[in-house]
Amino acid sequence: MSANNLHNLVDKNQSIKIVPSIEDSLRAKGLDVDLDENTAVWFKQLKVTWKTWKKSATLENQIQLFFQSIVDPFRVTLVFVIKTEDAKDCKPKSLPFFLVETLQKWALASGSHPQDSLKMPAFHIAIQQRNSLFLNLVVKTYQIATIRDTIIPIVKDMIEKDNCKLASQVIIAMELYDAIPVEDLLFPLILQDKTNLIDEYLTECPSQVQLLLNFLDKLLDKKFNLKEFAQNYIEDNKICHVKYDKIHHKPLGKLVARLCNKFNIPIENCKNLSKNRTTGGLRYLIHQKYQEHNVSSSVWDDLVKDSLRQNSDSAQEFIDMLLDYDKNEALKWASYLNIPTSDLPLSLRDLSLEDSPEEENWDAQQVGSSLEYYKLKLSDDYIILIDTAEKFYDLMMSDLNECNIVSMDCEWKPCFGAKQSQVALIQIATNNRVYLIDTLVLNKPSYSSFWYTFYKSFLENAEIIKLGFGLEQDLKEMKASVVGLGNIKVKGEGLLDMSLLWKSLLNNGLSFPTSDENAGNSLSYLVQTCFGLPLEKSEQCSNWELRPLRKTQIHYAALDAFVLIEIYNFLQIRSIEQGLNFDEICNDVMTEPKKKSVKKVRGHERIQSFMTNNLTKSTEEVKFIVEPKLSFLLPYLRYCGIDTVVMHETMLWCDVINLAISEDRLVILTKLKGTPNKKFPQSSILDVGKGSVTDQLQIIFNRFNIGIKQIDLFRFCIKCNAKDIMKLAPDEVYKLCVDYQSSESTNYHYNNVDYDDDETNYDKFLSDSEGDDDLYHVVNMIQPNKSCKTSKGALIEINNVVKLSTANKPALLCESCGALFWEGDDLTKSVSDVILILTNLSIW
Repeated sequence: MSANNLHNLVDKNQSIKIVPSIEDSLRAKGLDVDLDENTAVWFKQLKVTWKTWKKSATLENQIQLFFQSIVDPFRVTLVFVIKTEDAKDCKPKSLPFFLVETLQKWALASGSHPQDSLKMPAFHIAIQQRNSLFLNLVVKTYQIATIRDTIIPIVKDMIEKDNCKLASQVIIAMELYDAIPVEDLLFPLILQDKTNLIDEYLTECPSQVQLLLNFLDKLLDKKFNLKEFAQNYIEDNKICHVKYDKIHHKPLGKLVARLCNKFNIPIENCKNLSKNRTTGGLRYLIHQKYQEHNVSSSVWDDLVKDSLRQNSDSAQEFIDMLLDYDKNEALKWASYLNIPTSDLPLSLRDLSLEDSPEEENWDAQQVGSSLEYYKLKLSDDYIILIDTAEKFYDLMMSDLNECNIVSMDCEWKPCFGAKQSQVALIQIATNNRVYLIDTLVLNKPSYSSFWYTFYKSFLENAEIIKLGFGLEQDLKEMKASVVGLGNIKVKGEGLLDMSLLWKSLLNNGLSFPTSDENAGNSLSYLVQTCFGLPLEKSEQCSNWELRPLRKTQIHYAALDAFVLIEIYNFLQIRSIEQGLNFDEICNDVMTEPKKKSVKKVRGHERIQSFMTNNLTKSTEEVKFIVEPKLSFLLPYLRYCGIDTVVMHETMLWCDVINLAISEDRLVILTKLKGTPNKKFPQSSILDVGKGSVTDQLQIIFNRFNIGIKQIDLFRFCIKCNAKDIMKLAPDEVYKLCVDYQSSESTNYHYNNVDYDDDETNYDKFLSDSEGDDDLYHVVNMIQPNKSCKTSKGALIEINNVVKLSTANKPALLCESCGALFWEGDDLTKSVSDVILILTNLSIW
């Protein structure tokens, strides 16, 4: 391209950067990129042969013979590489990769070595590739490691220019770990949250993991100003694309913990992370004891001792935190930990346990509290501790495997420190017993055959329904820590999570008789919803690894499992009473995969909404919007005095909900959908299924507890939903019929009844049996007199006007649409007959 043409393509204010070709770059580095005539001919023939033969022993032998016949095979190979079609993407099955691979074999066999002048050009070619395997091959073949002092500055420049991925590949290929500290390479990636590149590098060179963890753990020291250090590092090294939300102790601690887990490094090796976790756990304990009042003295003492035993460095922070709540308790622990007086906070130095002020005793307050809790209905004789091989064997041979329904739970010590806790107890409950399997004793390789039997005959047996609350998490803990259970499934057939069943039943319309102000989605709240009392949770944070277990721990563990059986039975009875198919819902919960959805309304919000439904509502308090498939319900609901409209078929689901919110309507569907708007609770959406009209109406009235009175009937026009209904006496009806028949033309035709101004097709209307026969009638239609209009100007329409004129009956006229209704009218009669059955009320 001429200079003039180039000038025309570029604006006068733009700069031009001319990038030299790879051949020009290599010439500048001293490489002769030209081939003599014979070599060029041979190379041309090689490319033709390669397309046919690809990688083969015959072709490899020919290339080695060629290398033997020329003076400079190392230079020629580099030239061949840059002149191939795959020069920029030298994959293992490409010709340039095969050439260098063959050169390496030939050099090893012949004892040949590349010239020093070729090493930099070879390195330059290698780093142009997107393939790290080719880089490794070139580094070894051309012995580039011998010029590492020349390469190191280049690698550092790559890091400064934010090309850390290529820099990491070069460091791995040339083993430059001692020259390039791991933090120099990876800390910029941490600031940019490029965890995939970090993982790739550490996977290739695991020896660098501990070095990186040591560096990061120093940053986790709470006395260290992490933000200031990071900001200075970013400015000094000109790091771009920084994720500032990651420059905090919490996300950095999570990264360190994940790397420890990924590369099997004990978290105890990271002292600051371990200390921070222990301190966080102690802070949580203090919160539970002094704010939630949910930790007993024995649990408190056990866990504080265990936490500080794991990490004594947290003792001083623990005393400082505790001082804000209880000076006496702080002084007690300072004495227990033998903290020198000089290290105590000033407010504790002049106190002793004898003269310290009496603090409020939360435990005493709990004991004397008027709160009642749900109690275990089994005596101690039916709580069986399994802590020997013989008892474990007897359990496997017992009637357990004959049960249809059992419940499961497991306990483990709260993990406040570095060391990950393991399952310490597995509870299994039947209708009349609870078995407590002591995994602290039995979780050993010598008992693996017992666990295998437990797995195959019990856990894998889909005919035994295993109940749980948060069951998937419990099974994951068992799978990760119990010998012989590494292959168990954590969800699916035979595994019924009661928390998911509860939500599913609520979504299907199940309501409860009682509620509580302190709503939630915990097992304790579900127990309170079902039985009126919550669970006592003071042992929830127990140290489950202590032996022997306290009696309160045994009762807590037994109740946590046994109450699931009781809840299951309660929900089954409640569902049957309310007409729900309990077995089908349970099966759906077990077999249906978890779907991603918009944020759902919390369980307690749904329940609270259901509770309000137990108060009888008048027809003026409810309004409905129904989907088009349920448009045949419109006349019935309007006849009962309920404002009801139909959603347009083209409306999006989110628009339907927005309309329902704006008009304060409840939604009626044939198949349940989730609410897309947190302002619209799931309880305001009802699925009535595909039953008869009578069944569907009954579901609606029961679900929303609607009370229908005589005064409500026909408050709305069953055709247009207007409230302008005029009552006509028999003489007024007769006069209207005479005026209506003033036109003497009569038509006989088949009429498909359509009673909605929204152009809805009532394809199931007038049919409890879902048939369509009654929809089509031969009717005698008098062409209406256009002078017969309502006060609002709507043309009056009368079906069977002759019959009505001789019936001497009253009628109802809608001023808005002109429709006239009377007891002999087929539409009105069909609607009124159904409502009479359901409510024992009639308009006539």
